[in-house]
Amino acid sequence: MSILLIDAIQNTHKADAAFMALLGLTPAAIPTDMIKRFTKGVEPEIVVTKETVPHICQYIIPGQFTARNHLVFQGKFCIDFYGKTGYEAKLLFQRSFELFHDRRIVQPGFHSFLCALVYDGDFATGISGVKGYKGIYDVDYIRMN
Repeated sequence: MSILLIDAIQNTHKADAAFMALLGLTPAAIPTDMIKRFTKGVEPEIVVTKETVPHICQYIIPGQFTARNHLVFQGKFCIDFYGKTGYEAKLLFQRSFELFHDRRIVQPGFHSFLCALVYDGDFATGISGVKGYKGIYDVDYIRMN
């Protein structure tokens, strides 16, 4: 199920022209351009430098099944935003927040309940000229077997 959630998160970002513009892309971007800006996982697929940002990493962090209904998974996902400045990273976060917080993720084959932001803040990248900002969300969804 986690791959469906990650795909749905990326598809939601990709469908938003304003978010894609912040990345220097359009919603019709080809896969080779998408790889330069999106990673489905905690570790970037590219070497992140001040020349390769903005970039985002989307990944799942541990969740659990609900006690009352074992078909509902209480999941968490994290999005790391990398930019040349802290402000650029926060702009990416802000637009992403508008796409996910208090909203459902609806994609073919995947539907969630409302997402809720549970944490956001700066993080140190250790890379000269690259700043980071992180958002962590709770999201409940029906587990498909």
